[in-house]
Amino acid sequence: MTVRPHLAASVGPDRTGTRWRVRLREAVAHDGRPITAADALASLRRVADPDTAATAGPLLANLDTTASRALSATELELVLATPDFLFPLVLGAPGTGIVRAGRGDRPVGTGAFRFLPGSQDALYRHDGHWLGRPPSPAVEFVVDDDEEERYQSLVDGYVAYAHDLFPHSARRLLGRTGTTVVSAPGSATRFLDLSGPTGARTPSTGDPASPFADPRLREAVRLGIDRDELVRDILLDLAVPGDDLFGPGLAHHPDGVPPVVRDVARARELVVAAGADGLRVPLLFDPFDPMSRPAADLVVEQLGAIGLRAEPREPDTPDVEPTPGIRFRRSVAQPVPLYLRAAAGLDAGADPQPPDSPTRDGTAPDGAGSTIPPGRADVRALLATATRSPDGARRADALRRAQLLLRDGGTAWSSGDEHVGISADVTGIEPARPDTGTWARFHRARWG
Repeated sequence: MTVRPHLAASVGPDRTGTRWRVRLREAVAHDGRPITAADALASLRRVADPDTAATAGPLLANLDTTASRALSATELELVLATPDFLFPLVLGAPGTGIVRAGRGDRPVGTGAFRFLPGSQDALYRHDGHWLGRPPSPAVEFVVDDDEEERYQSLVDGYVAYAHDLFPHSARRLLGRTGTTVVSAPGSATRFLDLSGPTGARTPSTGDPASPFADPRLREAVRLGIDRDELVRDILLDLAVPGDDLFGPGLAHHPDGVPPVVRDVARARELVVAAGADGLRVPLLFDPFDPMSRPAADLVVEQLGAIGLRAEPREPDTPDVEPTPGIRFRRSVAQPVPLYLRAAAGLDAGADPQPPDSPTRDGTAPDGAGSTIPPGRADVRALLATATRSPDGARRADALRRAQLLLRDGGTAWSSGDEHVGISADVTGIEPARPDTGTWARFHRARWG
């Protein structure tokens, strides 16, 4: 997953990585006028404003919105508080779209389809779209949270496109005439997180209140999970077994990582050595991944074979103290540097290692003691190297090493596909990972 120019014709830094020059392509907005550098700057300022509470706001924490400026109608200069040679990843992230004058209440954009007054469920062709006139006059959306209903609507011919289908539905469509499936490999990595809540700590640090603070138990789970069986029985082979790293197939994912081979005997030895034979362990569903529920039954069997008694349960609500245990987590594809920031416990747009931060070994500069778990501090240091280095090879090496630091403490059981079902007479739908430039895009779609 890499950044590609879209509304921007080019994006480039100065030698310090603190000033970025953005040149916009000629693009006519839905009001018939060109989008300008002033519109782009106003949009970024609105997203960065804490009062807006925009979901992408934290990504722009390093942007100096006051010093940034429009240089002309088509060029702007973005000024950063600290060097960041990975900044284009931020500009391409979801939630950073450009609209006229930055207005979020009545947005006027540049997409292939546009709103018309009085129509809430349909978008209509924007003839002046910079990629060319879309072949379809309109796109109508039918919202349905029920996956089976989405599948059935496609089969019955009520819709021509069904988004986000489960593996069993994808398999059924592949066996029919009149429908087909468009799948994007490597769209999501599924983990079993040990101990704390998602995003609260790296897998390798554990939680002192959890039995998984013992590295022997963490290793036992890694060795006790049968990834091949989970992929075969739960995802119906529409995925590949996980390698305990995020994002196989994405840029900066280490090559040549050997697969994790299940070793029940060794895992059982580790459980016994840790004094945890027969230990009851909460196994919490992922509220955002329906596949975690059928997977739980199989995980219970696999962990039972090594002496752990996993007990499936509903996830914690946000207002309660997290339950120590094992959590299912589905992480959709995203740029590896942004994923690593979250794994290191950093706000999305924060400097990985500001000047007054703890040192690489996790201690404060004055020796006052540990403030960051050592594994996470190492990841932060490598992220700082990648962020501040103008050398692409050095950035790639730092990101690869940061990924590998997390591997021994992680249990990623699959890297799966994203599936959409379409009518056989629909063309122009491309395989696309979630939140990428071609995901759920209909600018080339034609039905019939």
